[in-house]
Amino acid sequence: MKRFLAAALAVLMLCGCTLQGKPNEYSDTRFLMDTVCTIRAGGGEAQAAVTAAFERIEEIAAAVDYYSDTSEVSAINRAKAGEAVSIGRDVEEILAAALDISEKSNGAFDITVAPLKDLWRFSDGSHEPPEQENLDAALAHVGYKKISLADGTVTKSDSEIKIDLGGAAKGYAADCAAEVLRRAGVPYALIDRGGNIYALGKNPSRSDGGWLIGLQKPFGQTGEYFKTVTISEGAVVTSGTYQRFFEWNGALYHHILDPKNGCPANSGISSASIISDSALLADCLSTACMVLGRERGESLAAEYGAELICAEN
Repeated sequence: MKRFLAAALAVLMLCGCTLQGKPNEYSDTRFLMDTVCTIRAGGGEAQAAVTAAFERIEEIAAAVDYYSDTSEVSAINRAKAGEAVSIGRDVEEILAAALDISEKSNGAFDITVAPLKDLWRFSDGSHEPPEQENLDAALAHVGYKKISLADGTVTKSDSEIKIDLGGAAKGYAADCAAEVLRRAGVPYALIDRGGNIYALGKNPSRSDGGWLIGLQKPFGQTGEYFKTVTISEGAVVTSGTYQRFFEWNGALYHHILDPKNGCPANSGISSASIISDSALLADCLSTACMVLGRERGESLAAEYGAELICAEN
């Protein structure tokens, strides 16, 4: 468990910027969707806007919570094959984007890997990897093509299919929080969800209004960056092998699984950062690119008008 916590704390410092405390600036931090989230905004209405943004994130979190019996995700996971489950607009939009990227990535991104994640238990600390026969049994119930989305409902062709929207919902929540802040008229804001950053408006600490983002060096010291990028507005989302992992018999096992074989992805890169106008797309793409590797990942990101920055192994 200690190793997981150290990795998680490193994620909190994944992206740095030059924003400093300013007059009429308000900041709040909460733990939501298994991540520490800080929202900072400027302007006279900043406090009300930040509070409203957090309320929007909480609304989304309740719908997608994998472990809550009352969430829409749990309702989908409990459903039998052929049973249509009604879902709200938030889950529908997340699923639509996730399924589209699943198709375009040829399954490198797949929200139905939940049975595999349950086997690997990455939050439990160092332990023995699952047996191959258990992985094979779980893989029989993995496949994005086994779920369909139509008219506000989700239907599964396999009763054992389970979805986990953790690789998409955080990005969607950032997009929605940014929209709340935008509608409130704040001149600038920064949403920091660990490996998920959304910058809005012009950075008041820089003359060019840009946001300087530092990309964490995999397995380096917290705040040790292998590259910095400057964006005007939008999202930067990173997935990496160093974020959540355990070691067993000298080998490292990280949490980004290849849906084809059920094992940690081995594509030659340690992190994948996506720069995009949409944090939802960036969230999904960063995971897909970790499975695909640099060359195929760059091609996929380009299809969505996004940019991929990788750290090699």
